[in-house]
Amino acid sequence: MSGAGATTSPPARSLGFDGTRFVPVPTPTGDPLVADSWLVDDGAVVGWSTHVERFVASVRAQGGDEPLAARAARAVPAAVPATGAWFPRLDWPRTARHDGPVLHVRPAPALGRRARVRTAATDPRTAPTLKGPDLAALWALRDAAVAEGADEAAIVVDGAIVDGATSAILWWRGDVLHAPPAARERVASVTARQVAAVALALGTAVVEEDATPASLAGAEVWIVNALHGVRGVTAWSEPDGTHHAVAEPARADAWHAALERLRRPWT
Repeated sequence: MSGAGATTSPPARSLGFDGTRFVPVPTPTGDPLVADSWLVDDGAVVGWSTHVERFVASVRAQGGDEPLAARAARAVPAAVPATGAWFPRLDWPRTARHDGPVLHVRPAPALGRRARVRTAATDPRTAPTLKGPDLAALWALRDAAVAEGADEAAIVVDGAIVDGATSAILWWRGDVLHAPPAARERVASVTARQVAAVALALGTAVVEEDATPASLAGAEVWIVNALHGVRGVTAWSEPDGTHHAVAEPARADAWHAALERLRRPWT
């Protein structure tokens, strides 16, 4: 990989889709109805078609113009530089100001392989299955965790782990990979889906489980997303200061490497 964040890149810019291509527009304010983001490294992406599927399906769920969303997604690769590390975000805005989707072309930040997690005190989501409407609230949740020395906030509902503010949460019990049950409302993580594909290829079982943060003591825990890939969790804390002794993330780097091998040119 080229090394996200390793070199100086042009500043972020916003582009509106005019029905054929993306052209410069003022950056919209407020949360979009739908958003999707992914890491582009020298023109290659992991799970690009799955990101497109999720974006178009979410636009449909929000009552938007599905064919327009699909056309915009097809036009995205031509609007992102072919070299360097980028973290674009494609939005379906809450207003019709730009008459279509808006693409934020952003340099990728520095990436990490390890992370600390803190259980969030609240669940601010109003649209748990959609990425977009709650972006600001989820960023605030993560920022609150960062202020307490963590890297990510874990959302817990009725005592059970559901999701992270910006990541999906996975864990190991023995040689079995676990995830929160699909019945627990959360955004369908593209990266978690790709990790499951790696597991299938390796013959590793993936099992759904309702788990409390305390029950993960001694388990290897990961947070996964399209920016960082697989990050091994090194510490998990509670708002009251309690710490859960998670296991050393011994498998995380190898699985991250396997995920990276799925990276393909998107044009």
